[in-house]
Amino acid sequence: MSQQIQKGVHNQTEIIYSVISNEGYFEYISSNCLKVLGYKQKELIGSNLSEYLHVEDINIFESFLYHGDDIFPCSFRFLQKNGSYIWMKTSVDVIYNHLNKDQREFVLKFAVTSADDKIDEVPKEVNPIRADGALDFVHELPCPLIISKKGKVQYANTAAVKLLVATSSEDIVGKMVFQFIDKMFHESVHETIENLHKGIDSGILEQIWTSLDGNKIYVELKSVLISYKGEQAELLVITDISSKKIYQSILQQSSEKYQRLIQNSIDTIAVIHNDKWVFMNESGIKLFGAQDYPDVLGKSIYHFLHPEYHQHVKDQLDDITNGRTETIVTKQSWYTYSKKIVHTEMVCIPTTYFGEPAVQIILRDLSEHKHAEELMIRSEKLSVAGQLAAGIAHEIRNPLTAIKGFLQLMHGEIEKDNQYFEIIFSELNRIEMILSELLMLAKPQETVFEKANVKTILREVVTLLETEAILRNIVIEKKFSDEIQEVVCDKNQLKQVFINLIKNAIEAMPNGGTVTISTKSENFSIVIEIKDEGEGIPKELLERLGEPFLTTKEKGTGLGLMITYKIVENHKGTIDVSSSEKGTVFTIKLPKQKTVL
Repeated sequence: MSQQIQKGVHNQTEIIYSVISNEGYFEYISSNCLKVLGYKQKELIGSNLSEYLHVEDINIFESFLYHGDDIFPCSFRFLQKNGSYIWMKTSVDVIYNHLNKDQREFVLKFAVTSADDKIDEVPKEVNPIRADGALDFVHELPCPLIISKKGKVQYANTAAVKLLVATSSEDIVGKMVFQFIDKMFHESVHETIENLHKGIDSGILEQIWTSLDGNKIYVELKSVLISYKGEQAELLVITDISSKKIYQSILQQSSEKYQRLIQNSIDTIAVIHNDKWVFMNESGIKLFGAQDYPDVLGKSIYHFLHPEYHQHVKDQLDDITNGRTETIVTKQSWYTYSKKIVHTEMVCIPTTYFGEPAVQIILRDLSEHKHAEELMIRSEKLSVAGQLAAGIAHEIRNPLTAIKGFLQLMHGEIEKDNQYFEIIFSELNRIEMILSELLMLAKPQETVFEKANVKTILREVVTLLETEAILRNIVIEKKFSDEIQEVVCDKNQLKQVFINLIKNAIEAMPNGGTVTISTKSENFSIVIEIKDEGEGIPKELLERLGEPFLTTKEKGTGLGLMITYKIVENHKGTIDVSSSEKGTVFTIKLPKQKTVL
C-alpha cells in the first residue's frame, strides 16, 4: 500500500488526549481523534497503539513500556484511517496503581501539526564538535560519552573508559558499540542510528551493556547526531543506572511481598472510591460469595451493606476522605451474593486512588466469633438451668412423694371415682419424670469413658425403639458405612442421645414414614445423621433448639434436647440441625479418639 509519510511544521496544533494501559492498549482517547486521524473513539479504544505506529518507530514505543518512571517526550508517526502517516509530538505522564507498582497507565498528549512536508524533507540538525579545546573539555566530563560513526567507536572520554572498565580509550576506540551492548538491544540500536541520520529523535533508551570484565551495566542512552572531524557521527550520552535498578529491584521485591501479604491475608482488604469497590483481595471475593472480581469491583458498597448501617458507614467514609479522622473501627453486617448475612469488624484508613481521596478498609469476619458467643450464651443458660433444676427438684420431690403416698392410701379406701385417681397418678408420674430429667441435668451421673463402636450403640437403640416405630407405621432404615467407627465415650449417655433424637424423629411423623440413620467417617470425626420425614421445625425455633423448656411437641418439656446437647458437648462433639417442610436432619459429629479420656 502506497503510504504518504508526513510531518507537520506549522504553528497551530491539535491536541489529542489518550490513556493507554501498561501493555499499550487504548483505554481512552479524546473525541477529536475523528477530526485528526479519521477514527471514531470506539474504533481505537481497546486496540493497541503499536498497530498504528510506523514500523521504524516501534522500538521507541517499546522503550516507553520498558523504560519505567522517566518517560520522555518524543515523536511518533501515526497511521491515519486514510492510509497516510501523520507526525505527532508526544508528551507522556505515568499513573501508578498505589497498591501495585506494576500496574500503571500512560496519559499521552499528542501534539498534532499540519502535514505538508515529506519525511525526506526533514532537516537534519547536526551539532558540530570541531575544536580541540572542546574535546579536551568533553574528555574530562563526569558523564560517559562515546562518539561513533555508524556504530564504530571513534572516541571515548575518561568516564566512558572507567564505565567499561578499560585501561585506556584504545581498548574501546575502533570497536563496534554492539560489542558492549546486550544482544537483545542490537536491533533497536541499529534502528536508532538509522533514525538519527534521518533526523528522527529516538529519545532516551534503557539498555544493558557489558563492561570489559564481563559485568552487566544498566544504562540510559541518549543519542545525538553531530559533526565530528567533518563527518556525521553519533554522540552517545550514557548514564549508569545500575544502582537505580538495584534500588528498583528492592522496591519491586518489597512491593511483591506487600502484594502477597494483601492477597494471602485471611482478612478482606479493599479500597473504596466514590462509594464503590475499586480493589479487593481474594479473601474479600470469598467473603461476599462472588465468583470473580468483576462481580464486586465497580459496584456500590451499599449493594452489599445491611440497610441498618448505610448512614453510619456513609458518615464514617466522609470523615476519612475529608480528613476529619485518620482511623475508624466499627462493626456492621453485610449481605453475600447468596443473601447470607456476615458480621464483620471494619477498620478504615485514608488512602488515594489515582490521585483522588479514597478509603482503604480491612474487614474481619466475626461470624465464627459471633457463633462462639451464642454457644457461650447457650452454655451459660444450660448451666443456670442446671443450678435451678437442682433446687427445684429437691424442693418438689419430697412433698410430691408424700402426696403420692397419701393418695395411694386413699385410693385403697375409696372405690368410686377411680378414673380421677388414675388421672392424678398419671400427672404425678409425669411430674416425677420431669424431676428426674432435671436432676440428671443438674447432677450428672458418674461417667465412664471407654472405646465403643458407634454402629453397635445405634443398633442396640434401634432394637429398643423398633417396636414403637412399627406400632406408629414407621420404618427405621440403617445406612451404616463399612469402616470401623470407634469413639471414646460414655456408652449409656450416648445411648440416651440417640434414644432422644430417634424418638423425636418418630413422634414428628404421626402419619407414618421413614427414619433414616446413617454413619460415615471424616478426617477427624465420626458423623451420625438422623433424618425424619416430618413437617419440619419452624425457622424461628431452629436456632434456639437446646434451650431449656423449648419444645415443638404438644406434651414435650424441651429438656430431652437440652440434655442431648449437653452430653454431646461433654464428648467434645457438635450437633447441627437442618429442617424444611420435607423433614429434619440432626447431624452429630463426635471426635475420633485414640486413647480413653
